[in-house]
Amino acid sequence: MASGPNTRLLLQAGAMVLFLLTSCLAEMTEEQLKAMEAMNLKHMLKDEIKLVEKDARRQGPRKFSDGEGTTPDQQNFSHPYHKPGIVDEIRYSYRRYREMIFLKAGKFWMGTNDPESPTGEYPMKQVPVKSFYLDANPVINADYWAFRATKKFVRSEAEKKGWSWVVDMFLSDETRDYYSMPGPRGWAAVKKATWDKPEGPDSNLEERWAHPVVHLSWYDAKQYCEFHGKRLPTEPEWEYAARAGVQSEAYPWGDNWERQRANLWQGDWPYENRKADGYAMTSPVDAYRPQNLIGFYDMIGNVWEWTLSAYVERMVQHHLQTSMVVLKGGSYVDSVTGKINQPVRNGQRMGQKQDYTSANIGFRCAKSAPEFDKAAEEAATTTEAPRKKGRKFHLKKKEEL
Repeated sequence: MASGPNTRLLLQAGAMVLFLLTSCLAEMTEEQLKAMEAMNLKHMLKDEIKLVEKDARRQGPRKFSDGEGTTPDQQNFSHPYHKPGIVDEIRYSYRRYREMIFLKAGKFWMGTNDPESPTGEYPMKQVPVKSFYLDANPVINADYWAFRATKKFVRSEAEKKGWSWVVDMFLSDETRDYYSMPGPRGWAAVKKATWDKPEGPDSNLEERWAHPVVHLSWYDAKQYCEFHGKRLPTEPEWEYAARAGVQSEAYPWGDNWERQRANLWQGDWPYENRKADGYAMTSPVDAYRPQNLIGFYDMIGNVWEWTLSAYVERMVQHHLQTSMVVLKGGSYVDSVTGKINQPVRNGQRMGQKQDYTSANIGFRCAKSAPEFDKAAEEAATTTEAPRKKGRKFHLKKKEEL
């Protein structure tokens, strides 16, 4: 006899009817009760699977799955990537953090008058700079999130290699046990630490949308700036902006250190951070008032910032140099005196490879302004022109006489 779905359904229905009739005529045995319980459980599971599949179809395909059943937008963000108009909403909400400040061309004294400095900031030298714009703040998480929502196939260096450097003190016990390996003093190489999971897979960006974005390489920062029609600043441009209004002073606001002006480390590195400035890790880019007279925030402290300039080791022969670029500004793991990591000041610099990523490196964007320099040159030429023409006119008159 041929069998098929309909035949099986009829047989199951007949068996069920027979079972019910039997149970009505006599009490069910223990085996029958177990069989009925197993059958009910099986049907329950089938119904649950159908409901889950129905919900999945209604919600649409998942995006950027991390392989553990959740997605970044569900795990870390209050606004999913696929919500209509969300990118414009985020960019509008955080628009004040994208302000750029114009700096007119000029010359300044660059570096630090500290012969013992090993980073190349000594000796001081006079450097010319052309007119340019520079972001008033480091790029924040919200703006980088909007960029990634637009460029959905972009992956950062940390995402590609699968790990990044994190301060060990801020890791959860689970991340420290299963996702990290010890590195230099106070640091750990953490798997799945990325810009949106700054301390590993069990962290997120909640309450940190206005903090500087971290775990991005020089290549990642350059890509972001170029997407917005900008570029990274050169080292002279960065320092020129930090020194605006203070010339050769140590800090953007002057020669004397002031409390509550920058996010640095206080305590016994790397075991204790007293948070005397209010923050253990990164802080909002506008947590403190502007650091100089023209409105730049976080030029020193919070995070180191990538530049376009190459870093050259002073005591290493040129052909033995590794390719590195200059970082400026210092970060929340540094200190005023340098007893903890690096001393922060306008001239301070550090070299790192372009693919390096960590929890204390960010960036800000710059933009050239050649139209202002050209206008200034034309104005200077126009001012001198009448005198030249006048001299030629008088000479001509004398020749005619």
